[in-house]
Amino acid sequence: MMKKAAIVQARMLSNRLRGKSLISINGIPLLYRVINAIKKMELFDEIVIATTKFTADDPIESAVKDYDKQVKVFRGDSQDVLNRFDKATRYLNLKEDDLVARFTADNPIYNKELTLKVYQTHLVTKADYTYIDGLSPLAPEFIKVGLIKEANKLTKDDFDREHVTPFFRKNAENYNITKLPKNWSGIQPVYNKYLTVDTWEQLRGVEKMLQALNFDRKNVSIKEIYEYLKNEISTIENDKALKVELDGVPVGDDMPVYVVAEIGQNHNGSVEIAKQLIDMAVEAGANAVKFQKRDIPSELTKEAFNKPYDNPHSFGKTYGEHRMALELNEQQHRELKEYANARGITYFVTPTDIPSVEMMERLDVPFYKVASRDLTNLPLLERLAKTGKPVIISTGMATLKDIEDALDVLGKDRKDIIILQCISQYPADLERVNLKAMKTLRETFGKITGYSDHTTGIIAALTASILGAAVVEKHITLNKAMKGSDHAGSAEKEEFTKLIQYIKDARKTIGDGVKALDPVVLPAKLKLARSLVSKVPIKKGTVLTEEMLTLKSPGTGLKWKEKALIIGKTAKQDIDEDVILKKEFFL
Repeated sequence: MMKKAAIVQARMLSNRLRGKSLISINGIPLLYRVINAIKKMELFDEIVIATTKFTADDPIESAVKDYDKQVKVFRGDSQDVLNRFDKATRYLNLKEDDLVARFTADNPIYNKELTLKVYQTHLVTKADYTYIDGLSPLAPEFIKVGLIKEANKLTKDDFDREHVTPFFRKNAENYNITKLPKNWSGIQPVYNKYLTVDTWEQLRGVEKMLQALNFDRKNVSIKEIYEYLKNEISTIENDKALKVELDGVPVGDDMPVYVVAEIGQNHNGSVEIAKQLIDMAVEAGANAVKFQKRDIPSELTKEAFNKPYDNPHSFGKTYGEHRMALELNEQQHRELKEYANARGITYFVTPTDIPSVEMMERLDVPFYKVASRDLTNLPLLERLAKTGKPVIISTGMATLKDIEDALDVLGKDRKDIIILQCISQYPADLERVNLKAMKTLRETFGKITGYSDHTTGIIAALTASILGAAVVEKHITLNKAMKGSDHAGSAEKEEFTKLIQYIKDARKTIGDGVKALDPVVLPAKLKLARSLVSKVPIKKGTVLTEEMLTLKSPGTGLKWKEKALIIGKTAKQDIDEDVILKKEFFL
């Protein structure tokens, strides 16, 4: 008989909310709420909390053992969560055909009815892996144990290993995967971000919601939760934060940097090269790939089309023939969009004219970008505004007035417009990049900002991420020496992969700005800090004076600021020299 195990990811050293797994919401720690929800489902044979070997996560193990002795704890690698899951299945003696449900400790409102529906669908479809698109916080993913073991052997991608299941979604063609729509069974994905806890604002919002719904005293339906959020969302949301969803991925304040691999026309008119570039973007860890689309008759006058174009990067005798050689048709764009989606990466486009917008609407791309040169192309902006989809605008040739005019057409009050600082120089000089302009753009227009990079290295893009860019765009190429004017200034695979990893690592260092004692340094503090120690032998009956004190490690005793607790007190016993002093030694 197939065994079913619930594995819950939990750790204390969250990047945005330290110690969140054991933070109480209305008196119940977050992790306990997840355990309670799983037990209520009456579905799983085993529940195991998968945490790390860090000392900082010792409290998780202790808390779980104190709370429910039937719940097991497995401790493994801190960053390689995929390996942690694999080893946890071995710890539970699970076989390859057994089933794992992946839960996380930051989702306190897992729903029994929805989870059972996902489970039944998994059985009916005989899937290897079943998930709700966008990974709903209301129900877990279901994964065959054999797939976890296989992924642990095959993938070396840091993102895949940290997040466990992206490998399956990227390689969907190799497995029997059931992907349930974002709005499946009444789910309203727009509210997902209010049902998870990753920041103090989210924690306060969830706590208020659970109180209002009397969640801990009655069965609360998903419909009731959505009705509450619909009516009270303004009291939960952080009004100062700017956020937008790009193809279901939240982008903006307090969100990971959204990295766009700009393919543009570095495919050189070849679908096969384009697919290789998509593969490169996926393997590097980008969020999206971007192409360009031009309707050449709408772009060029006859004179411009027929102008001779003779240079090492030309793909035709005239400029028009050159441009036509680099264009992909509708069917080719459709093929590439489907290929990108199958690889688990978003496909979007910069259309440079209205016919190209119409084509991309037929392909249902999720959002658009406006090239710097088209910021003053107001008819194009009007058509893009009518799509109702998010728009990213580049400003490499723009004045503030140009941007203002563009926003007047696109909709200056819209929150789903992102403005990228850019310099339209190919390649761009570092001293011209002007990353501080991102702050100016945000303060002037109140929009999410980012950076589109045309420099030859990765330092500008990395610096932009540190300075707060929500979106970073970088041109990519298979080889800088390839024919074509953009290749030389683009990033090859190794360089692009490093950029994305550096961006992730750099953001980890920023923190939340709160200066507090990090649990990870507590052992060092206890070992190296100073305690009050007897400087000389102290006889019983002696009144202690400051001259009898010194400070030495370890820091497990009284601190210097606490000396008043013992100075002037009488020793109850003989105290040797060089002993850590305690209050109970004195009367």
